[in-house]
Amino acid sequence: MHSWPAPAKLNLFLHITGRRSDGYHTLQTVFQFLNYADDLTFNINASGKISRRNPIVDVPEAADLCLRAAHFLQAAAGTHQGVEIHLNKR
Repeated sequence: MHSWPAPAKLNLFLHITGRRSDGYHTLQTVFQFLNYADDLTFNINASGKISRRNPIVDVPEAADLCLRAAHFLQAAAGTHQGVEIHLNKR
């Protein structure tokens, strides 16, 4: 089991400057990190499956940013390991 903080930030300025070909927006921003953080815990396993220990109600897996990031990382790393992700929101 591995845990890391996910620091909070406050957007002081956020301007959408365009849209990329993949549908995401290009941004111009100024932000300040805060002394608060969520905790992300990862339980790595050999199953190859990526899952959340506490799924978010009414958020399909395809829209869950934690799961999407984990799938992209799994593909980029070329690994077949799986992981159970626990996000402790503060």
